[in-house]
Amino acid sequence: MVCILALATALPVIAGIVGVTAPAIGLFPPLGFVSPSLDPATVFLATPGLARAVLISLGTGLSATSLAVLFSFALLVTFEGAHRSRWLRRLAGPLIAVPYSTVAIGVLFLLAPSGWLMRLVSPGLTGFDRPPLWALVPDGSGAVLCLGLLVKEVPFLVLVSLAALATLPVRRLLATGMSLGYGRTASWLHLVLPLVYRRIRLPVFAVLVFSLSVVDMPRLLGPMLPPPLAVLIVEGFEDTELAARLPASFGALLQILMTGAALVIWRIGEWLCGAALARLRRGGFRLATLCAYVRALAACATLPIIIGCTGLVAAALWSVAGPWFFPATLPDALTWRFWMRTDSLAPALMASIVIAAVASLVAVALALLAIELTRPRGRAGVFWQVWIFAPILLPQAGFVPGLQMVLTMTWLEGTWLAMIWMHVLFILPYAWLILAPAAASLDRRHGQVAASLGAGAWRRYRCVTLPMLAPAIITALFVGTSVSVALYLPSLFAGAGRITTMTLEAVALASGGSRAMAGVATMLQLLIPMLAFAALQTVWHLRYGRFAGMRAGGLH
Repeated sequence: MVCILALATALPVIAGIVGVTAPAIGLFPPLGFVSPSLDPATVFLATPGLARAVLISLGTGLSATSLAVLFSFALLVTFEGAHRSRWLRRLAGPLIAVPYSTVAIGVLFLLAPSGWLMRLVSPGLTGFDRPPLWALVPDGSGAVLCLGLLVKEVPFLVLVSLAALATLPVRRLLATGMSLGYGRTASWLHLVLPLVYRRIRLPVFAVLVFSLSVVDMPRLLGPMLPPPLAVLIVEGFEDTELAARLPASFGALLQILMTGAALVIWRIGEWLCGAALARLRRGGFRLATLCAYVRALAACATLPIIIGCTGLVAAALWSVAGPWFFPATLPDALTWRFWMRTDSLAPALMASIVIAAVASLVAVALALLAIELTRPRGRAGVFWQVWIFAPILLPQAGFVPGLQMVLTMTWLEGTWLAMIWMHVLFILPYAWLILAPAAASLDRRHGQVAASLGAGAWRRYRCVTLPMLAPAIITALFVGTSVSVALYLPSLFAGAGRITTMTLEAVALASGGSRAMAGVATMLQLLIPMLAFAALQTVWHLRYGRFAGMRAGGLH
């Protein structure tokens, strides 16, 4: 059974890689290409601006991930303590549910030449009575793209770091460092943060891979000529000329190689940082001025979050804005006429809700089943985990287009089955990350007591284990819904234009310049995680609210 579950996750990934490898070497029988050839590689490598596209992807991916790690650690150190960390978790949590495309649209509305930021400072500070000819977004350097990525990545790494801190004796480590004459901040740097990083290395790798291969955010915020490599690849697959898929497939393989190179660069950076930290530790440097630098980093960490939240407010304003001429700070009037057109977005909204609900339920069920099946089997559990994390550790642009080719050949492209299963592949790793630690921390003596009272295996699991795992299950369902709503590239290729989602509609509307309707689509995107949160909280309070001692998947 474990092998069947592993194959269910491994086969789509393998099929996706094979699906881009064959056309990349010239094999595409539907178009008559039946012999290997180097022509796809030659054509793609001759693409104008390819070298710059690769450098932009590497630069933005590595820069955004590095800054996200630094900023999240600075926030941890600055807001240490149970009370302040609780508020940090409450502030970071909602931002996790905001889709990347929603953040991108908000930043676009904020930083565009006629965006809200320029309106707030004009004409008083700038003297502009009309939008300037230059634009902050999209920019050729990728700086705004990095900013947009940080809006999502900093809260995510903060939350996983807080979860890692809960498993460490932080107070004892800090007391040990301070007893040796180090300050509190230096003790964090030498003793706590290295242990935290070891526990969050996998999420950091996932963040790096996603930053290198994200498509929806660069289409709105990134450079255009040339775009990042992932966007260049997707444009090739979207070409009306089917033969363009062959060089695009070689580009997908290049994306995988570039991602591997980025991970190698990151590992080298880890080694260099570790060596520098070890040298500081051996040298006995007390780093007395470190606290000021950490506080400055923490202040900088709040900037992308503030910009992201302000952008969402700007998107909400545009969704109800009537006449709004530059440089007016606020619309002359508010109107609901754009919301009256939501009937055109109703199919995408319903599709997003159905796909998110079904895919989240299936992913959580598979994760729970895998946890029970792999507990007594060490190697089987490792084999399962290798493949369960493959979709988030491989660039989406590297295997999703190939998987679409396989779906086309099997007549599954554009079906609900393909759409839901594609979403399950990307939700499952996060469900496992949430549920596996919660299940491992359960006190098995509760089950033993139930067994001693005559309860069978299924009844013990249904009446004892599942209620104890209820907080983790509800969290996994909420995270799964948020992940599903945010998926752009898998939805684009699996839906094949027959099934559309709110993310696809929002990006299309924002790219087309329809600010009001893009604002409406953005708000509808946010509506889905909010509905999921309200429904799950209602279930929690009605079913488990009386169990006041249930926390983090266990009874305390």
